[in-house]
Amino acid sequence: AVVSTQSTGDSMRGLAVFIADIRNCKSREQEKKRINKELANIRSKFKGDKQLDGYQKKKYVCKLLFIFLLGNDVDFGHSEAVDLLASNKYTEKQIGYLFISVMMHHSN
Repeated sequence: AVVSTQSTGDSMRGLAVFIADIRNCKSREQEKKRINKELANIRSKFKGDKQLDGYQKKKYVCKLLFIFLLGNDVDFGHSEAVDLLASNKYTEKQIGYLFISVMMHHSN
């Protein structure tokens, strides 16, 4: 099953592959292992020396949101989501607002 993540011609292949990987997990343990691997990858990307562009931040913030919506704790990525709010691109700004609104709603 291929997941389409099209939004104004701007697809995030990495996100689609990650969602497909999660959906193809045969057990909760396998899913948790894949999620932890992705969280470690995202954390290293955010802490890395290389400056991430808006697309990359958007992709990783989307992955964090998906992980959170699956019922997992997400304790980082908030500042990257806030960075997206300052973007000139609507899709990046949209993901920033979505992430922040879901996280704020959850904390209340």
